[in-house]
Amino acid sequence: MSTTAPVENGSLTCPVCRAALGPYGLDAVQEAHCPSCRASLRGQVFAAWWTPEKIESKLDRALEGEAVCFFHPSNRAALACDACGRFICTICDLPVGARHLCPVCLSKGLGKEKLPEIIPRRFLWARTGLAFGILPIICLVWPMWVISGGTAVILAIISWWRPVSLVRGRQRWAAILAIVLGILQIAGWFGFILLISYSKNNSGK
Repeated sequence: MSTTAPVENGSLTCPVCRAALGPYGLDAVQEAHCPSCRASLRGQVFAAWWTPEKIESKLDRALEGEAVCFFHPSNRAALACDACGRFICTICDLPVGARHLCPVCLSKGLGKEKLPEIIPRRFLWARTGLAFGILPIICLVWPMWVISGGTAVILAIISWWRPVSLVRGRQRWAAILAIVLGILQIAGWFGFILLISYSKNNSGK
């Protein structure tokens, strides 16, 4: 379909009689008919045709004496970066969780200085300690209990002050259970050693 005169954005007219067509007045698969002159029409209208053009707001331009954006000196400052304190405009404002960051601070947070809001995964200290507390007991690897038990206790204690899981939150129960199982392993190891020593002393008599 072609028109001989320009039409306003979002308006669609029949090329024959110039009657207004609705948003669904054309079909790319089958022919449609003009409601006025019944002319056969076929075509496809993209969604952008019905989207009004974005008019740049004059409020974004800084007036004399107003605070300006650090990165765009012609734009009015909307707020300050929560990390560095630079004034930034609405274009440079990058919300991360409850904070608002500038592009520089966000790029630093994606590098070595990780931001808590954008860390994709965390090491689960309590869960790892719990694994060291359970697996050696199930596998009956008692010679390693003094090492695995101590590791379980240390990891559980570390988890108490480390950042929580992003999905499961703070799992104190896993840390407590790891400490209990770790102490049991250590106690069991010493019990085995004492039992073996007692058996040897009795057999030597």
